[in-house]
Amino acid sequence: MAGSRKLQYADRVAIQQADQAIRKDVFRALVEIITNSNDSYSRLEQAGWSVGGEIYIDVQRKHKNSIIRVWDLAEGMNDSRMDKVVGTYGEATSGIKEDKNVRGMWGRGLKDSIFGLGHGYVRSFKGGNFYSCSLLVKNGVPTFTLDEPVRALVPIRQKYGIHEGNGTIIEVIVSRNDVKVPQFDNFRNYLQRHFELRPIMSNPRRRIILRDIGRDGEIRMEHTLSYKAPKGDKVLSERIKIPEFPASVKLELYRSSIQLSTRGEEGDYADGGLLVISKGMVVSLTMFKYENDPVAAYFYGTLQCDYLHELLKNDEPVLTATRDGINWSHPFAKAVKLAVEAKLEPLIERERKHALREEQTKLDKKLRQKIDRALHELNHIALSELTNRREGDTQIHLPDSGMVFVPERAYVQTGKILTLILRADITKEAEDGSIVNISSNSEEVIVQTPQVVLKPHKEDPTVGEAHVRVEGRQVGEEGIITALLGRLHAQAMVQVHSKKEALVESPSRSNNALFNDIRFDDRMDPRQRVYFDRVNSSIVIATNAPSVRMYLDENNRLDTSITGQVLLAELVTEAVCREIAREGVEKGKFLVLEGSEADAIQNHFIRLQNRYSHLIHEHIVTME
Repeated sequence: MAGSRKLQYADRVAIQQADQAIRKDVFRALVEIITNSNDSYSRLEQAGWSVGGEIYIDVQRKHKNSIIRVWDLAEGMNDSRMDKVVGTYGEATSGIKEDKNVRGMWGRGLKDSIFGLGHGYVRSFKGGNFYSCSLLVKNGVPTFTLDEPVRALVPIRQKYGIHEGNGTIIEVIVSRNDVKVPQFDNFRNYLQRHFELRPIMSNPRRRIILRDIGRDGEIRMEHTLSYKAPKGDKVLSERIKIPEFPASVKLELYRSSIQLSTRGEEGDYADGGLLVISKGMVVSLTMFKYENDPVAAYFYGTLQCDYLHELLKNDEPVLTATRDGINWSHPFAKAVKLAVEAKLEPLIERERKHALREEQTKLDKKLRQKIDRALHELNHIALSELTNRREGDTQIHLPDSGMVFVPERAYVQTGKILTLILRADITKEAEDGSIVNISSNSEEVIVQTPQVVLKPHKEDPTVGEAHVRVEGRQVGEEGIITALLGRLHAQAMVQVHSKKEALVESPSRSNNALFNDIRFDDRMDPRQRVYFDRVNSSIVIATNAPSVRMYLDENNRLDTSITGQVLLAELVTEAVCREIAREGVEKGKFLVLEGSEADAIQNHFIRLQNRYSHLIHEHIVTME
């Protein structure tokens, strides 16, 4: 089988097709290569084999000719299979024609991926042999070369890291000068969030390991990649019959409490929108006519349509040739679009009405002035109860507990890293060089620095400081980060967001503002009339709660009658006093016997209500 030949399609078409399909984008290329490995494992699983499911992605960044290797321990290929899969163009080689649930649909993704980035090699262990071939551009001509097989002895297995069994290594040399290989952290972030890879990244039977390889070939960093859909509530689950076609689609729609990034903002990495799935394979991410509608950015979900596979088997052009997803001009795609949009419209229009009401509330000058005055008083109360310093004091401050995170509430964008500052008094319990243990109560808000060392602050040597790195994995998840050193402890609340612009916290009314806003929400669980949103520092009133709704006026306003204002003042008092009590106990400001924290919070809650209720009422209940 050994030999060398020109690939069987026109030279000009080969490079043009690679450029159109890959667009000099490393991630588009890797989608193809990783899904090839996943398809190989899927075929083994469908045949009844038990597989480990590991896919390794090794990235060796260089000034020129960076190397990317993707390798698995799946089927492997012999020389005849390699000749067909790698050496030909346009053949349906993945198994879709045989009804196998695999993603490869065009039979040319591997070639496009390699030529789109430069050149490369395919090496494989199958049975007792080692097979290899290359895809090179020689004098402008794309060339496939298949080597003679050799016995898979120990030295060659050690060289490629596949010590036993079958497996395949795809090695791409990024030799094209116009292709950029991202920094490792960006590589990691974007790869695990690419919409086409989400079923693989979230599949418990797969383990995707990304490794940063140094110039010396040693592993510098290693991360297991994963993806979880945002947290949200299911708002629709329905099977929709598609008119004039023997097909239906299953629509599952969720609503996130946090606005999600859209395709217009983050393209293939957007958290919002519907994943169109055919037999387990994601073929598109879309929100149809609502693609760039900010109101629709709260929604995400899946659209299952296995009929797409039937069309593909019959070579129907229902997907674009350049791998951009569904060809929406196809008659079936048009029919799906109309049917699904009809189901989305009432939900999105309801969301739009809510957004308009919320905006009207924000623009109401009288209400805004009243809320601002009340917030000033609420933060003055919190300041007097929780700190020993005055507003405007710029010295480094530590609570009585002796340790604090800065900030204590923060956002992190999914897949990104947030750095919190930890400060401690190093004149008492702690000292210079003390090791602090850091943990998270959430599997989706991950501490990357489980131990940090305190070092004296440059401006105040009595204060020790350390940096704590936290990663967010699931949009909408909240995690409490805890630092422990002997009897010292501190906590920070971190929420995972989707959009980049959401990472900037709303400006505080002072450096110590505990309360940033009072807002109304008709979508909040009506069983809880009021709650404190710790991440956004907002008091939230559930206007759909029965005992609140009865006091709303015709415009769903709570503040236009005396009775409504009294109820609003009571709800704000409840939220404020409970949060100050919790903060005071947890931060060590209020004395409490060990093991009786819950009783202490309740006792201080009652004390604070008795002390401050009348002041809060004075600022909220007016005769205007």
